[in-house]
Amino acid sequence: MKTIEEYRQDRLDNFRTQLINAGIKGVIGGSLVALVSGYYLSYKHNFGHNRNFFNTPYKIGYFVCWNIVGIIFCTDNAKLRLRKEAIVEDELRREEYIQNEQSR
Repeated sequence: MKTIEEYRQDRLDNFRTQLINAGIKGVIGGSLVALVSGYYLSYKHNFGHNRNFFNTPYKIGYFVCWNIVGIIFCTDNAKLRLRKEAIVEDELRREEYIQNEQSR
């Protein structure tokens, strides 16, 4: 049987890996949105007085911003899901402990 510290460490490692995976998914999703929408905007509005906004620094800034948005969105959703899972898991463990105490 695991000690409380081992259980906490395993649980934290699990949470950390799930958040890292969510962050990677966010980067991929943000990159896809940035590339598709950036290509569309560049194709449609790259003429006239808008031409200054399609220089390379602005394109890089647009790409980075969408990656940040993707990371934040996916990790927040993962944190909500992990919080719900932790609450259910704690409740089950609490009920098991109560049942063990009552059976003694």
